Amino acid sequence: MMSRPQNEILSKIDQFKPSPAGDWRELDTLLAELWQVDVSMACLPVLFRVFERFPEDDGAGVFWSIVHGVESTNLNYEVPLRESLLRQPSELGQIMLRRLEKWKASLQ
Repeated sequence: MMSRPQNEILSKIDQFKPSPAGDWRELDTLLAELWQVDVSMACLPVLFRVFERFPEDDGAGVFWSIVHGVESTNLNYEVPLRESLLRQPSELGQIMLRRLEKWKASLQ
């Protein structure tokens, strides 16, 4: 199966809502699809908006895919992450920032 364009995947991620029963698998599938294409800076606001929309949730563990996926890129995500946290503090956003700051301190 040919993968969809990045902007189409991002649009689906931006519109995602878990099922009333709390099923996050569709988001997990979308994220897996996104990691198969070239992840660009344009992805970051969309990914961080997921944290903003569900600030005290981890998406039944699915949000960790965002954390690990973004951390595995070569993108400089600190500024978009900080902007996201200013708009809406979120548990996973704060975890990401702490992890980034710890990593930066380890380089000194």
